[in-house]
Formats: sequence, C-alpha cells, structure tokens
Amino acid sequence: MPQTYRALVVEDDDLNYKLMRTILRSLPLEMVNASTGAEAVAFLKQHIPDLIFLDINLPDMHGWEILDFFKNDARLSRTRIIVLTAHKEPVHRLIGSLQPIAAYMNKPVQSDELIRQVRQLLNL
Repeated sequence: MPQTYRALVVEDDDLNYKLMRTILRSLPLEMVNASTGAEAVAFLKQHIPDLIFLDINLPDMHGWEILDFFKNDARLSRTRIIVLTAHKEPVHRLIGSLQPIAAYMNKPVQSDELIRQVRQLLNL
C-alpha cells in the first residue's frame, strides 16, 4: 500500500480549498483545511503534516505570523511549505525568500505546476 502524506491547507476561501482538493486528488494526500490562522496553529500544535499549503491573507492573522510559529517548532523541521497568494508584488516574494518555504506560487495556481511542486517536494 503506498504511503499517504498529510497536508494542511491554510485557506479561508472554501472554493479555493475545494479546487486544490480536485487538482491534487490523484496524489496520495490526506488533506485537512484550516480556514483561519488560529485553526492552523492549533492543528500544528497537535499534528505534524508532511506539507502545508499556506495562504498569506487570512481573516485573523497574516500567513507570515504562522511561519514564525512554524520556525520556532523543531517538530516541524521536515514539513515543507508551499505559499499560495494572490499578491504578485515583488515585496511578497522577497519576504517569502526570507522564510523557510519550499515554494511560492501566485493564485490562481496552474494545476500542472502545483502537481509538479507537490511531487517534487514529496519525492513522488
């Protein structure tokens, strides 16, 4: 039986979450959604996902704040992060380059690029 990987999707837009599930349905991912930063942090205190898809604009906190929590928890050192954002300004890429992220993708994401990134990060 192939290994199943756990992915946390930090996304406040339910339609975007459903779209991600549809795009990635062929991959061995167990996906859990957190629609707020607080839900994401609570999940990360209890679980260690293999992969995190992180939206930057959340209703209660900025995605960079979640990354600060992430950086300070040694249990999450092997977790890979893909930042997904509608921000296309260069400053966001610069901030992203200073964070422990594996990939930075602009929304709307290209299905084939998202699948390629996940396959590469999880060695599928």
